[in-house]
Amino acid sequence: MRMKFTYGVFEKEIKRRTKELQRAYRSKDYFKTVCYLKYLSNFYYTINHKLTDDTLEEITRRVSRDFLGSTVIRDSDEKKVIFYDYFGLAARGLANIYVNALDRIGCHVTWILFEFAPEVRQIQRLFGDRENISFYIIPKKTILERMQILQQAVKDIQPRHIFMYTSPADVEGVGVMSTVQGDVTRYLIDLTDHAFWLGKCALDYVIGFRNYGYNLAQKGRKISPEQIVLLPYYPDRREHWEFEGMPFDVAKHAFVFSGGNVYKIEGDTTYEEMVTFILEESADIYFVYAGNGKSAKLDALKEKYPTRFFQIEERKDLDEILKRAKFFLATYPSSGGLMVQYALQNRCIPMSLCMQQGGITDPGTWLLQPEKINFVFYEREKFYGAVSRLLTDEAYCAQMKEDLEHQVITEEEFTTQLASILREKRTKFEGTIEELDMGQFLATYRKRADYDMYCDMIWSSRNKWIYRKHPFIVRRKQREEKRNQS
Repeated sequence: MRMKFTYGVFEKEIKRRTKELQRAYRSKDYFKTVCYLKYLSNFYYTINHKLTDDTLEEITRRVSRDFLGSTVIRDSDEKKVIFYDYFGLAARGLANIYVNALDRIGCHVTWILFEFAPEVRQIQRLFGDRENISFYIIPKKTILERMQILQQAVKDIQPRHIFMYTSPADVEGVGVMSTVQGDVTRYLIDLTDHAFWLGKCALDYVIGFRNYGYNLAQKGRKISPEQIVLLPYYPDRREHWEFEGMPFDVAKHAFVFSGGNVYKIEGDTTYEEMVTFILEESADIYFVYAGNGKSAKLDALKEKYPTRFFQIEERKDLDEILKRAKFFLATYPSSGGLMVQYALQNRCIPMSLCMQQGGITDPGTWLLQPEKINFVFYEREKFYGAVSRLLTDEAYCAQMKEDLEHQVITEEEFTTQLASILREKRTKFEGTIEELDMGQFLATYRKRADYDMYCDMIWSSRNKWIYRKHPFIVRRKQREEKRNQS
């Protein structure tokens, strides 16, 4: 039975486990301490409770120093760079564009990846012939052993620059980098500026991609403005991936494309209503959502439109899909910045409904020419009116496509500005202070913070101490897992 849960239940869980974390650290139980740090960091990120937590940062730094000692870099070579990549994805995210740029600058890059990452071998095949790029793969070990191996790698390489491209709960990576000192500069790439991440204790500079994140870093995370650098990103081209087809004949059926992590459409019914409007407005249009994971909203749309609504897994041939789509529908209430940029790069109109102008989900906060944007709407009536015209008026569609240029930084400019960061710790993009209102955005997280999410967070922790605190939830999830396997 689905239960209504108040946000206070999540807050109580955090308070209890924080006390247990502190006790574990005081007793010098390093393994338990690190496991609790990972659990709490993931908890903060999932419910977006706060942007940073000084207790978690301080204990991460202390337990790493206690366990590992210092990681000292002396007389490092200016050209030696570590790119630390927790994700290990061959065709998604920002790793490729950073490594490409560092290679073009002439740096000698050691790309550190984890063996457990999903696409390490593909990355090695794609970049293995680059003279300036080498790989260091951390084997599948316990979290403490991985920390020791990573620390030794940093000591052996002796880099002048370290780039951290990592998840919000990467205790092992952040912990090791917090021990690094000497002739080295550490840059943390602010991938999720709108949400919690662990890492303040391990950075010299944070690289943000928009002014909104510049303000959140100062006001929400209390990072000094001298430590904040801005560098917009561009999506890595996927032209070498051939089109894999659709569940229908794309030569006969036009389709609207959408996608992203399914959590981005949770919080209210708006996204379902947008998809329903599109499918009701045109009886000939099909709809495709690319995203891994289960969603009751998507299941309901599949049931309502069994021959016209399709959910597919994330695809590497994203460029080819977007080139064929009628237009792209951005997710709501959380939009995907990288997906919008992929659409723009492929001249696919990224139709976007936003909560508020200049808000955290507004593409105008991260694109280069916000004054020329014609695909973002803040009122539902105007959004639906534009969608209706796109479905019926080819001239209107062609005109909108003409205005999509010059919104995304070029590869050449990205490389130039990254070189400026290495030399001067600055780029030509300057941040400005502005008033921010995250209330409406954060309210969506509270709306979807229900009992099922609570159970999922407990179960996904794989933390034996947390399991002991929640035996009923663990038994329930074990039964569910058995049913799904049978």
